[in-house]
Amino acid sequence: MIQIVTDSSALITKEEQNKLPITVVPLSVTINQHTYHDSIDIDGKGLTKTIAENPKDPFPITSQPSIGAFVETYNRLTKNGDSVLSINMTDLLSGTVHSAEQAAKIADGNVQVINTKYIDQSLGHIVLEVAKKAQKGSSMKELVQLTHDLMQKSVLFIGASTLDNLVRGGRINRAVGLISKLMNLHVIFRLKPDELKLEMKGRGKKTFQRWFDRKFKSEVNGYHFNFLGISYTGSDQFPNELKEQLHNMYPEAEIKVLYTSAIVANHVGPNAFAIMGCYK
Repeated sequence: MIQIVTDSSALITKEEQNKLPITVVPLSVTINQHTYHDSIDIDGKGLTKTIAENPKDPFPITSQPSIGAFVETYNRLTKNGDSVLSINMTDLLSGTVHSAEQAAKIADGNVQVINTKYIDQSLGHIVLEVAKKAQKGSSMKELVQLTHDLMQKSVLFIGASTLDNLVRGGRINRAVGLISKLMNLHVIFRLKPDELKLEMKGRGKKTFQRWFDRKFKSEVNGYHFNFLGISYTGSDQFPNELKEQLHNMYPEAEIKVLYTSAIVANHVGPNAFAIMGCYK
């Protein structure tokens, strides 16, 4: 059998891991010199609360899995003759896939690594669909092709209510963050294969609804989604409003609303959201 490996940004549940041939290698978050493993002893909601309650503490540091962690996982899964397809998050936001690639060169068994260029539920959807086929006996070639097909049919948009976390985490410069804070700017990005593209910016939270009405609907016009996901931090009010609107647009599509991972929450800050989907 082909074993599927991914990282904790994919939001794969324990139940899904037990049901399908999926193994999750967690990223980590260090808070005040104590290291937590994403999805094991900390989650997005817990991290968001910790940051909000301790604004003067050093900003949490996120870390990709070590090469050794991937090697151990690959060797354990291949020791009985199975192969591994490692399906990982975009290298635009983390070096996780590079650790996976280096580990694949060292590991004893047959391991292939794919940089999906996606994250969160988009990555999770790809992993779940590929794992279902792996469980039914599909070949490595077939699973690799399916992964790339799903990548080509995926879209992901991110909305951030504040750039404070991106500033504190060193992702953008302090001057940009200060201007954004003073102007109450809300921003929406589209995750592309090679860039995080700015879609819209505006003052106040109504920016998100304007973007949905004016840009999102036109950009996905003609798509027939079989999967849609909404991930968020902070309040779930707007995410659930989005779910209702998406359900009216795509009544047959599965729509998941999930709190995002600790890794993503650390960068996007409170009251952020993402809409992602995979079309037929």
